Amino acid sequence: MKNMLVNFLYILKVDWIWNHIRSLLAQAKAKRYGVKSNQKINFIAQGGFDFEIMGDIKKFKIHETSHLKSGTYIECTGGVEIGEYFHSGRGLTIFSSNHNWRSNSLLPYDSTNILKKVVIGDAVWVGANVTILPGVRIGDAAVVAAGAVVVRDVEAGSVVGGNPAVEVAKRDEELTKKLVIEKKFF
Repeated sequence: MKNMLVNFLYILKVDWIWNHIRSLLAQAKAKRYGVKSNQKINFIAQGGFDFEIMGDIKKFKIHETSHLKSGTYIECTGGVEIGEYFHSGRGLTIFSSNHNWRSNSLLPYDSTNILKKVVIGDAVWVGANVTILPGVRIGDAAVVAAGAVVVRDVEAGSVVGGNPAVEVAKRDEELTKKLVIEKKFF
């Protein structure tokens, strides 16, 4: 009986239809977030259809040439700005606020919400499962390796990786300038 049901569902392509419905629902969510924040938000499903933008959505800015992928979680209470031609892998997490763990009165933290804006420049590539902490600024044309935890600013053209993220390489500055002038973006 079970095999008959599986074969029937296979013939009807229920899994294919369900994935398309989930994709449409994710696009509708991106549009709803975009309407709330007065901008276009591009979402690319890559191994899933989930993503969340939490906090004050009006403090979230992303250029229309940029995109988010599956598994993205952005907490934008302190503000998050993402520039042009931003590419992310799946599983990106951005925090723009933190608890006050330095509290003199309570453990592990008190009710104070510390807000710190996150700014990501143009033509930045962030790999899969990256976490960006409050107050971080990532310069233009930087690359953040998969799995990195970014706790401090990243210079333009830097390639960083690890936990905490540290510089492991630098882009060729002249080539980067040339590609920007020629508007060669993926």
